[in-house]
Amino acid sequence: MKIKKDLMTPKERMQAFAKGQPIDRIPCKPNMGVTLASFIGKTTYEYYNNPEVIVELEISLFKKFRHDGVGVGISLREVAEAMGTKVTYPENGISYVEDPALNDINDLDKLSPINPYKAGKIPIRLKALKMLNDALSKEVNVGCNIPGPFTTASDLLGTEKFLKALIKYPEKVHQLLDIVTESNFKIIDIIANMGVGFSMADPLSSSSIISKKLYKEFSLPYQKKCIDRMKQKSGKNTSIHVCGKSKEIWSSLVESGIVTLSIDNIEDLEEAKKAVGDKVCLVGNVPPVDIVKYGSYEDVVRESKLCIKKAYDNPKGFVLSTGCQIPISSPIENIQALMDTVRSYGTYPIKIDLL
Repeated sequence: MKIKKDLMTPKERMQAFAKGQPIDRIPCKPNMGVTLASFIGKTTYEYYNNPEVIVELEISLFKKFRHDGVGVGISLREVAEAMGTKVTYPENGISYVEDPALNDINDLDKLSPINPYKAGKIPIRLKALKMLNDALSKEVNVGCNIPGPFTTASDLLGTEKFLKALIKYPEKVHQLLDIVTESNFKIIDIIANMGVGFSMADPLSSSSIISKKLYKEFSLPYQKKCIDRMKQKSGKNTSIHVCGKSKEIWSSLVESGIVTLSIDNIEDLEEAKKAVGDKVCLVGNVPPVDIVKYGSYEDVVRESKLCIKKAYDNPKGFVLSTGCQIPISSPIENIQALMDTVRSYGTYPIKIDLL
C-alpha cells in the first residue's frame, strides 16, 4: 500500500469540499475524543474534568493523524446534568446517568433552561472549545457536538419512564422538550459567537428504539429548531449522527435541515447513497468495535476500502469515518489505518479497480 502525501491542509480540503470544489483525497474524520485519553497518558476522568487535558488530547491526535476535523463535544448526558441529572464519571470509562433529575413527568416545574457558563460540565467544554479554536483553527476546522433534545430529555426522566411518557403524557413530553431546546439554544448562541462548526448526536432517536411516527412527532421538530438556530446564529451547516438503525428515518432526518448525515455501521452506505445521497453528504461507517478495536490493521484497511467503494461517488460527497465513537483501548495503529487508506485509495481520481 503506497501512502501518498496530502496536497492540501485539512482546512483547505474541507473548505473546498464544502464548496464542491476539487480536493486531493476523500476526507477522513475518525470519531475519537474522550475514549482516546490514554494516548496522552490521561484518564477519562481527567478529560471530563480538565479543559487543558481536552485540548492537549485534540492537539496531540491532530499532530499524529492530520485528520480533517477536530472538536470538543458536549457529551450526551451533560445538558441533562446541567439541568439536574446526576452523572457519574468513572476513572477510566464513559460517563453514565446515576440519578435522573425528574422522578415524574409531572415535575416539570423543577426544570428551567440552563446558564451554560455556570451549569455542570458545560463551562469546562466551552473553555476547552475556545482554547482549541485558538490553537488549531488556522489548520483544521474546529467543531462542537451537542446532544439532541430527545436524548437529553430521556436522561432527565430516565429512558424507560420517558419512553412510556411518549404514549401516556405526550403534552408533558412536548413541554419537557421545549425546556431542553431552550437550553440548547443558550449553548448554540455561545458556540456560534466562537465561529466554530456544529454537529449533533441523538442516539435515542434511533429506529432501534422508537418508531418513525414517534420520531417525527417528538424528535424531529426539536432537532429542526436547534439546526435552524445554528444556521441563524452562525450561518454554518450542520451534521447529525444517529446510533443504531436509522434507515426508516433517513428522509425525515434530511427534513431537519442537515447537510451531512453520519450513519452507524449497522446500516449500509450504498443504501443510504441511493436513498438520500443526492441531498446530504454521507459519513461513515467502519465498525468501531469489531474492526477498529478488535480487528487488525489489515481489517481496518479492508473495511475502509469497502466504505470508499460504496460511497466515494455519493452526489453530495463522502467522508470516511467510524460508525460510532472509537472504543477505549483501541489500537492507535488501527486508527492510523483509516488515514492510510484514504491517502492510498481515496486520492482523486479514485481508482475503483483498487478498492
